[in-house]
Amino acid sequence: MRIPRMLRTGLLIAAAVVLGLLTVQGTYALWNAGTTAAPGIVSAASFDVALTASPSGQVTNMTLAGGQAGSLNLTQTATVSPGNSVYANVAITNGSNAGGTFNATLTVGQATLANVSSGVLAQYLTVSAKNVTSTAQCATTTGYTALTPAGLTSASVPKSTNTVFCFQVSLSSTAPSTVKGQAVNITLPITARQLCGVPSGC
Repeated sequence: MRIPRMLRTGLLIAAAVVLGLLTVQGTYALWNAGTTAAPGIVSAASFDVALTASPSGQVTNMTLAGGQAGSLNLTQTATVSPGNSVYANVAITNGSNAGGTFNATLTVGQATLANVSSGVLAQYLTVSAKNVTSTAQCATTTGYTALTPAGLTSASVPKSTNTVFCFQVSLSSTAPSTVKGQAVNITLPITARQLCGVPSGC
């Protein structure tokens, strides 16, 4: 995915950076917990996790009706210059309607960067993230940490509330002028883990 050519002018080194295809998949780790119940009506519950991307505004559920993972395109339209960064975020809502607490945690994994059209821009980029409670906090440039293989895990997210992952893509101040106009696709995997929701323990 490329940033329109008309947006690439006006910078000393206008390196096109795309936060692309944010892939997400739930783990549903604790849905095998059980308990004895008296005869009566048994209703199924859902473990819905909704995601809203910015700046694209795209909305999706983490797992689609057919069982496949949902995806979001953050579509960063700004260009980045050496020594500077561009930003995007995703708000994630725990929409479970199950009884009990059924809190969840979300984890964003290490980013995968893929150069577009045989470019070399990826090696000059660093992807960092932070976990906050509102999208407004993403504008504050402090608190970002480079994503490692361990990823970044949110605090516990109760039902009907959300958490926010903010993303920062920075271009090295030593990037050469030859990366001007190049593009990179960045994939960020997100997983959800349901925490214990059985009153007597798991």
